[in-house]
Amino acid sequence: MKKKLLVLILAITVFSCSRNEYEKDLLGQWNNFPIGGMSDIKFYKDSVVSYEYGEKRIGKWTADSSKIHINFNKKFPGSKQKLTLHYKLNTHKDSLITKTDTILWGFVLLRVKDHWKHYLKGIGLKINLPKANFNLVKNESTWNGVDLYAAYKNDSLTIKNESGIQLNLETDLKPLIFGERSKRKEEEIDKMNFNLIIDKKVTEQEIDSIKRILNGFPEMKIFRVYEYIGSDYGKYDVSLKGNKWNWYGKFE
Repeated sequence: MKKKLLVLILAITVFSCSRNEYEKDLLGQWNNFPIGGMSDIKFYKDSVVSYEYGEKRIGKWTADSSKIHINFNKKFPGSKQKLTLHYKLNTHKDSLITKTDTILWGFVLLRVKDHWKHYLKGIGLKINLPKANFNLVKNESTWNGVDLYAAYKNDSLTIKNESGIQLNLETDLKPLIFGERSKRKEEEIDKMNFNLIIDKKVTEQEIDSIKRILNGFPEMKIFRVYEYIGSDYGKYDVSLKGNKWNWYGKFE
């Protein structure tokens, strides 16, 4: 009897964890953070975890060729438990276009395979960080750094801020810093620094040119970011609790 019961339990477990071809294409993490959204969803073999503007929900799911059916655990009275998403995958299976019965097509989720590359989609640059041949320092401050991203795009050096806005440092740096200072308390302003996130192909000559402009604010140190194995660069804070990754590199 015990043997039969064990076989039955194993059969149920295998059946519940098996997925059809459409569901297998959806397994993994998707979100729309790089395109200004606040939705993140992870499809597991046996469950689904969703964050919508930081609100976490857990449930079960199934899918066919055109619809995803989600049954969330009831969290509070009046919360919607069942959700049906009409969906389309692009040919590369890395973009998921969804809609409900009440909204039009256009709610797009992007597959997350590499947090750093995924994050850079929002910046609009491809950045492979340089490797260091020295001990790296962890920049403990995530709030005081002003992030500047630099890489070649269309054979031209392009510099952007963390919002993906292209900058001409000669004219845009002062307004940028004054704007950043306005967000901070007086004691925080004294701790501000520049974080330089620069692609490894950018020449030292061009990096020096960037630094010369940044030195117009001598009170702000320059922190050069390097590749760090085990870092969580680009990992979004889906719970919206204000957590952000730390950069690793050195002050220059």
